[in-house]
Amino acid sequence: MSARYLIRLDDACDTMNRRRWGLLEEVLDRHAIRPIVAVVPDNQDPALVFDSRDKAFWERVRAWQAKGWTVAMHGHTHVMHPTQRPLLVPFYGRSEFAGLELDAQKAKIRAAWRYFLAEGVTPQMWVGPGRSFDVLTLRALREETSISVVSDGIAFDSYFEHDFHWIPQQMWRLAGRRAGLWTVCLHPNEMSEPAIAALDKIIGAGFRGQIIGSADVRLKKRRKSMLGRAYHQYFWWRWRRRANTAGLML
Repeated sequence: MSARYLIRLDDACDTMNRRRWGLLEEVLDRHAIRPIVAVVPDNQDPALVFDSRDKAFWERVRAWQAKGWTVAMHGHTHVMHPTQRPLLVPFYGRSEFAGLELDAQKAKIRAAWRYFLAEGVTPQMWVGPGRSFDVLTLRALREETSISVVSDGIAFDSYFEHDFHWIPQQMWRLAGRRAGLWTVCLHPNEMSEPAIAALDKIIGAGFRGQIIGSADVRLKKRRKSMLGRAYHQYFWWRWRRRANTAGLML
């Protein structure tokens, strides 16, 4: 099969860089792209303060939802702590959730879920802050929300694991692939205006018709394919090799 792509926008919150988000939204609308947007409901992370608090933020989120964007719960406050607990997607040794007991995780998930519902928004997916969460986080999601899809994981296509559907996220820039399902994670707060303009040109030049919305993904209760497992192993081998070379702490 030919490659298909999803666009995911991380770290939407009421202190996001509104100009950059607006510019990127114009690009996506021009190409009729319906991305996944990871929303922090109650941001308390100083690293995500790019602008003054926007009183109209939730109006904007409701507008995204109305035009077919997939709203994802991106944690609760986005404030993370160091942890050595086993992570399901082990990029970093920090998490907002992993390392906390179940009741504490449920309380955070419950608070986040209520925040969304009070604003008339129902998240359809889970995106863990820092991609860091554990099996207890998923249990908390099952017990406190109606979310059944995780936007994360390393694979070649969607799969089913831990009683959740997973739509893998493996890329941070739009690049050609021969086959598979690829989620490209972008951080609009950190994108320069030239980078946004370049993305506009790239989409128009070679990716028309290949960028889909999450509603176009057929979710089945199937394990990772053999190819998906092989890619998983290769991805993490390459990640650890690069991290060790750069002296990063995993």
